[in-house]
Amino acid sequence: MGRRIVVSSNCQTGGLHTTLSAMLPEDSIAQTIWVGAETAELHTLLADADVWVTSAPREVAQSILSPARRQAQTVIVPTPWFTGFHPDQTPIMRTTGEELQGACGPYHSKIVMWSMLHGLTPAQTIRHFSPETFAGLGYFEAWRPAVDLLRTIFEPTDIDFGQWLLPLSRRGVFMLTNNHPRVDAIVQTARLVAGRLGADPASLNYEWELVVPDGLLATSFVWPIYPGIADVLDLPGAYIWRLGSGEFIGLEEFVIRSFAAYESVDPSTIDTAHIDLDPRFAMTLGTGRA
Repeated sequence: MGRRIVVSSNCQTGGLHTTLSAMLPEDSIAQTIWVGAETAELHTLLADADVWVTSAPREVAQSILSPARRQAQTVIVPTPWFTGFHPDQTPIMRTTGEELQGACGPYHSKIVMWSMLHGLTPAQTIRHFSPETFAGLGYFEAWRPAVDLLRTIFEPTDIDFGQWLLPLSRRGVFMLTNNHPRVDAIVQTARLVAGRLGADPASLNYEWELVVPDGLLATSFVWPIYPGIADVLDLPGAYIWRLGSGEFIGLEEFVIRSFAAYESVDPSTIDTAHIDLDPRFAMTLGTGRA
């Protein structure tokens, strides 16, 4: 009789569930989104679970499993956040607590945001998408700090950072946005989880990346690898944004739509401290270089 396994994470949940179901065919695997606290659904699923695969912090997971009736093995997985491919992309919060929405949903360009708030026009902003600007903003040196940050995200989990990153780095771009892993990244996480749970090595080594549908790619946003940054990373690049609707837009349309989206927003309600505190933006994007 197989085990009862519960998978609960963020946007990775569906992909992890599908891949683990393929790698561990004898087990019964259920899924539910981790929302930061125990829900009624999670409570029910964990009541007789043998294994809980979750991105909940370990101390939180242990507190949830503390009642004697729950003896599930926990496997803590990371929620990747990686800016090495997309150093210009950033979330922007409103002072009212919600995420600011722009041309690409909750994902924003630091260059566009700075330009808009400091009086540059869309045309001036578009000209700042250049290797000279990227160099001035430190985007060409973004890879190593991004790797270091990702390593700290993995440290408190049960997934080995090197075993996760090395195979992915050989495949090229493994993130669709800074927080949305591509299907091969999700499969690699599932592969390391399944290995801990005793999966057949032949199943682990199978190229599930060619089989498992990429739900995030199909339904959500994709941020481009900018030309110039792509050259530094030895990757192909293009100014093509994919929207949640599936529409593709280029640089000019992205900047114009971004400015239009921000027009109705009170600038005093936009929290851009993480951009404002970086002196490179004023030095590189100030009116003297526009």
